[in-house]
Amino acid sequence: MADDLDELTRGVRRMWSTASLTSKLGAKAAGRMLFRKKPAADDLDVEAATKSTEAAVATAKKLVERMGQLKGLVMKAGQIASYMPGTLPPAAQEVLAGLQAHSTPMAYSRIVEVLRAEFGDSSPFESFDEVPFASASIGQVHRATHAGAPVAVKIQYPGIEDAIRSDLKMVSVIARLLMVGSPIDGSALAGELRERLLEECDYQREAKSQELFARLLADVPGASVPAVVAARSSRRVLTTSFVDALPLGALTDQAVRDRAGQIIFRACFALIFHRCIYNADPHPGNYLVAPGGAVTFLDFGCVRRFDPKMIATWRAMAGAILDGDRPKFVDEFRALGFVGKAKGFDWDYQWAAMRELYRPYLEPTFRYEPELVRKSFGLLMFDNPNRFRLAMPPEWLFLNRLQWGLNAVLAQLRATGPWRAILDDIFAMPVDPALAAA
Repeated sequence: MADDLDELTRGVRRMWSTASLTSKLGAKAAGRMLFRKKPAADDLDVEAATKSTEAAVATAKKLVERMGQLKGLVMKAGQIASYMPGTLPPAAQEVLAGLQAHSTPMAYSRIVEVLRAEFGDSSPFESFDEVPFASASIGQVHRATHAGAPVAVKIQYPGIEDAIRSDLKMVSVIARLLMVGSPIDGSALAGELRERLLEECDYQREAKSQELFARLLADVPGASVPAVVAARSSRRVLTTSFVDALPLGALTDQAVRDRAGQIIFRACFALIFHRCIYNADPHPGNYLVAPGGAVTFLDFGCVRRFDPKMIATWRAMAGAILDGDRPKFVDEFRALGFVGKAKGFDWDYQWAAMRELYRPYLEPTFRYEPELVRKSFGLLMFDNPNRFRLAMPPEWLFLNRLQWGLNAVLAQLRATGPWRAILDDIFAMPVDPALAAA
């Protein structure tokens, strides 16, 4: 199978089969949302919920096998589902978690072909491990040696950009159909998705972004970014210094988990609210942690810049929530473009739901738990009476992914911290867009 990766990434039949499995798993998630409203003491409901979980786990196992082969957009969706509390039963999420770092590897013969095509040499490194130590939706990562130093070499799957372009055509059609009669512009969201995902296929662009983020994150204590090795990087190969540190899931000391969570939180919001930019792919596999809690940030393929005026408005809305200023919140919420249909909009509910989302910042210290993410996700999405009246400006497609993904990462760490104090520090800084080209 690994020898025929081009065929796998382009296989329409397998893609549709995987889409069918994905829809089944989504149905299990929807069923779980229904079960959470019913009394736990009802034996029939408990039995039904158990059967639903077992079915979800079985479907997840099939998805891991198929997504690990198909790569691209479908695998990326599975990765997101694997770490978002409340989207699936925990047992099913545990199965999907393997997609965060591992999938069916590309055969070494294909690696040689890519290296020869990019550098005119099938062995441009002093040593090269044939087996990847990490793999994802667009490429896989190998350990190698260059100029006597250990490096990490990310190599793009052959044909993956064409496969993603094909997938996106289907997504665009579906998005337009789903949003008919809705205040949400499906075409605009599909366009945003297309732009961001195709940018991920350009490793030269990612190398520039990584160098930019290395400079920006130098201002965040405890944060770092691996150095790019430009001489061994190209559009389909990205080589960086090798970082020997632990993934989030391997951390056992809660003090280290807390410090790592606080560094990730500060980096995220300092970049957004101060520099108007951020990497919009905050899944757990993109962070490595040193023994003392310092964090290395990885993967800068999906980068989004924001209009400083929009960021200033978001800061104003966040400040209104933190200060309990409901009238100002309403004004700024409207100004951000979230109200698609004003008639019948339930402002009482929206205010309460947003206060719940911001609850970690309303207390001196707060510990993130998966239940917080599940509850706030339900309040703002599934249970929200405004869900058919809300709009979503295109820039919020990945911002929402960022916010929920960050919350999920902090919940996985069970991180405790003075989140309000960190935000206050950031809000004291001016809006100052990062000007270097990404």
